[in-house]
Amino acid sequence: MSFEINRGLGKFNSAKDYHAALGLPLGADAAQIRKQYLKIARNLHPDSRSNDESQQLASQILSKLVNPAYQLLTQEKQREEYEVILRLLGQQLVNGQIPLNQSNPAVTAIMTAPDYEAIYLSSLEALANQQYENLAASVAITGQISELNLALLWRQHGGSTGATAVPQPTVTSATPPTPSTPTMPGSSPPPIAVSSSKATQSGTDQYTEQYYRRAEEFFRKNSFQQAIKELRDALKLNPNSSRCHALMGQTYLKQGQITMAKVHFNQALKINPQEAQAVTGIETITKAERRAQQKSKQTIPPKSSGGGLFGSLFKKKDK
Repeated sequence: MSFEINRGLGKFNSAKDYHAALGLPLGADAAQIRKQYLKIARNLHPDSRSNDESQQLASQILSKLVNPAYQLLTQEKQREEYEVILRLLGQQLVNGQIPLNQSNPAVTAIMTAPDYEAIYLSSLEALANQQYENLAASVAITGQISELNLALLWRQHGGSTGATAVPQPTVTSATPPTPSTPTMPGSSPPPIAVSSSKATQSGTDQYTEQYYRRAEEFFRKNSFQQAIKELRDALKLNPNSSRCHALMGQTYLKQGQITMAKVHFNQALKINPQEAQAVTGIETITKAERRAQQKSKQTIPPKSSGGGLFGSLFKKKDK
């Protein structure tokens, strides 16, 4: 049984929707998250199941779907990063880059009704109440909740109230909410009207820069694995950041991973031929490779001009 969420928000977020996995509304606070998790954990406990098969399935759902969601939403840094992703998805939604499933009546209602928040919460609650009762249907119900989450994001980020209308490009405040003050449904900051391409680019650049700065700090402290992690997250948001590729190359170079360093240096130069860190990095690698070749040539013994051992013996006899 697959535990991936391939509908709604999960379909566009690597088959992950952590709020949907817990049957929670977007923007749920820490108390809500803990209360809902404990309720689900009790429901999935082996003692609450009548046979071995259902006990095994309950254990799998808990370990592969519920626990990962709870762990992420209760870790401050990971939760902040996840909220950044949700904001970017919201921007893509209002730009028409992500389709909504209008065959789901609840989704259509959220898209069209003025009181979409109330419809969202009531529809989600109804699904959450049965989410982990019939375990065979748990993933499917989680997918339905994820569709509601995607529709809510669309409305929160300025989606038009007409189901078939093309929403006007908007973007919310660039600062992601913190765990202590989560954005509850309908309470997002007033949108700032800007062009769609500039809005998406501006938000992406700002978050990419935050990852880059943290990676740069880790690099200076020789915490290379942490730097790589930050840069990978940055490149997920903006694969065409030459600075991130260049710093990734320098990080791999510091660890002696020449092949990986060259990959990122070359990618940086492909994006921006003038990227200084990448130019320097490639020059460093080229010089090192030349020195290695020269050293290799020097260690090869010269060929004897006297015909080898027998030649030298014959020469001695001639004397």
